[in-house]
Amino acid sequence: MSEPIKNKIAEISEAPTPQNTPASNVGSLMSRSANPKVPNTIDEESEEAAKKQLASNPMFLSLIEGKLNTLVGQDSGYVDAFPKVVKERIISLKSIQKKQMSLEEEFQRELFALEKKFNEKAKPLNEHRKKIITGEVEPTVEEIEEGKAIEAELEGSDEDTEDEEGQIEEIDESKEKSKDGENDKEEDADAEPINGIPAFWLTALGNLEPINETITDRDGDVLQYLVDIRLEHLEKPGFKLLFEFSKNDFFSDKVLEKTYYYQEDLGYTGEFIYDHAEGCAINWASPEKNVTIKIERRKQRNKYTKQTRTIEKLTPTESFFNFFDPPKPPTEETEEGEDEEEEDEEGEDDLEARLQLDYHIAEEIKDKLIPRAVDWFTGAAIDFMDYEDLDEFGEVDTDEEDYDDDDDDDDDDDDEENGGKGAKQRDPQECKQQ
Repeated sequence: MSEPIKNKIAEISEAPTPQNTPASNVGSLMSRSANPKVPNTIDEESEEAAKKQLASNPMFLSLIEGKLNTLVGQDSGYVDAFPKVVKERIISLKSIQKKQMSLEEEFQRELFALEKKFNEKAKPLNEHRKKIITGEVEPTVEEIEEGKAIEAELEGSDEDTEDEEGQIEEIDESKEKSKDGENDKEEDADAEPINGIPAFWLTALGNLEPINETITDRDGDVLQYLVDIRLEHLEKPGFKLLFEFSKNDFFSDKVLEKTYYYQEDLGYTGEFIYDHAEGCAINWASPEKNVTIKIERRKQRNKYTKQTRTIEKLTPTESFFNFFDPPKPPTEETEEGEDEEEEDEEGEDDLEARLQLDYHIAEEIKDKLIPRAVDWFTGAAIDFMDYEDLDEFGEVDTDEEDYDDDDDDDDDDDDEENGGKGAKQRDPQECKQQ
């Protein structure tokens, strides 16, 4: 079990303590004091200038920051001020919370077992999907008709609102489509047969963010041989992603694996927490076929023998296949020093970002791509994406946009009063796909 959260600093204005209780009229110094005198004038400009000068003083800001840092994590003493009987009630709640977390842990482990159970049930369906993609089998007539019915149901939501004229136009279009369909059949008869669904998984991965950002042109040549992506649950908490390839000239491996392990203890929120990931070595046919490196060749001439030789320099480069070599924390100890400490902090931040991206990609493949592969292939799944999830990665800055919009609104109001160009109503901002 994780440790309980430490008490944060409680502002004295929020704590019901005698120090911030309003003074009563009885016995108060306010009742016995003379009427206070208020100055006739207050130099607000000079006072505001003094505040700005003080706020811009780096020494003052450093002093305030240092003082605040000393207060972080300090106990406010609010709980200690309670009587013993109240403290015992608070302590008893911790016992109840421990039992609640035990139930949550039991729920999460049974949920993991349930996911594993239904993943086993889905294996025959995924295997049949793979055979259709690779062209080993053809879909049945019932499967084709059911697929058409699903498409008609999704596309038919707007048909009820059309008028009679629109229905007549739709009938005419259907006739033209039927003629086009007959022509397509004639062309298909003359064209060379296509085996399965070409580049199925490459296209599906290319429609799913942020995975598509990791795929290069060289990766596309390799991913054309990808015939299946599947999921397997481990005996202990964790899962494995398997990428199956057909025979190709790039590497000799048939299956590339990536395994993710969870920590034994659940996190404070009651969910499994990633512990680490393990990839696999890829047996590339040659350095030229390895898409994770860039080869730089240059000629070198011996000044004595006048002979020339070619020197090769292998440089790591961006590639989707770096996914199978997950980031690892550094193991070598560095010497102490201010500069090295700053570099270590930057390295830790970069490592943390890479680990978060790696786990996020795994979740996208496990929860979205594998069960909804055909929707990602056709692009239909993009319409159902929840773009609010992008806020976590800093791709949407709503505060800045709202601030700019407020300024624009003020400008428009001024223009409207003056009859300027700003009186024209603005169009709503478009939602750009990331």
